[in-house]
Amino acid sequence: MEKLISDNEVLNSFNTLLPYLPYFFDDDVSFGVADTQAYLNVSCNPNLDLKLKEGDGIPQGGAVCMAMQNDKVLVKNVPKEVYGVPFRSYAIPVHNKQGTVEGCIVIGKSLVKRNELMSISQTLSSALGQISDAVNNLSSGVQDVVNMNEDIVLKVQEADKSSKNTDEILNFIQAISSKTNMLGLNAAIEAARAGDAGRGFKVVATEIRKLSTSTSESVKKVDDVLKNIGSSIKSINEKIGKSTGVFEGQAATLQEIAASLEELNSTAEMMGDLAEKI
Repeated sequence: MEKLISDNEVLNSFNTLLPYLPYFFDDDVSFGVADTQAYLNVSCNPNLDLKLKEGDGIPQGGAVCMAMQNDKVLVKNVPKEVYGVPFRSYAIPVHNKQGTVEGCIVIGKSLVKRNELMSISQTLSSALGQISDAVNNLSSGVQDVVNMNEDIVLKVQEADKSSKNTDEILNFIQAISSKTNMLGLNAAIEAARAGDAGRGFKVVATEIRKLSTSTSESVKKVDDVLKNIGSSIKSINEKIGKSTGVFEGQAATLQEIAASLEELNSTAEMMGDLAEKI
């Protein structure tokens, strides 16, 4: 027959269950059974040594003493500095049949895993926050590029329109050149008819025709240059349009990534809240 440690039925029952209780916990847990004067039995996990043994007195002002004096369950987080391991202590007063406090059940549950989970969640939340900020900045930068591209497209379209407007000017100059050439030809004919008297006029007529020919050639060169410019403008416009499409796609993808990061950050915060409750 198992030896009784107390006249109190609850303390004896808890003591009987003491060897089986650790199997109900995932964390390292230590147990103690005490009367109002001393510890009657102690079962400490190797990873959570509370520096207690059977027969140790109940320290005045400690959690166990306060729980029995106030007849209230006392739950307290004990920092790592006290016993080398952070843990949560539970001091539960035990009564006799008359309702008087006759002892206390003590449980210490390691907070190592809980603190590690909190640390991981905080680190994860911080990292996700930094990544989210970077993605948002990148998304903002991409959107700025899209806006700039739209402005460039407008300017390119204006330049293309302006280059096409020069066709009228060139046609006008070409028409003047043709008329000037005709005028020079007529002047040359008249100078030939005048003979020696028209020799000086012939020189003028020749220069007019040269000017007409030079103007016509210049107009053709300008026209070729403007056509090349127009072709380049069209190419630039097409490439800007393609790059804008790419950037818009990237901006949409970045927004999706930012939304996913926000969800992950919320999950990390939930992990932290859950760890607090463990």
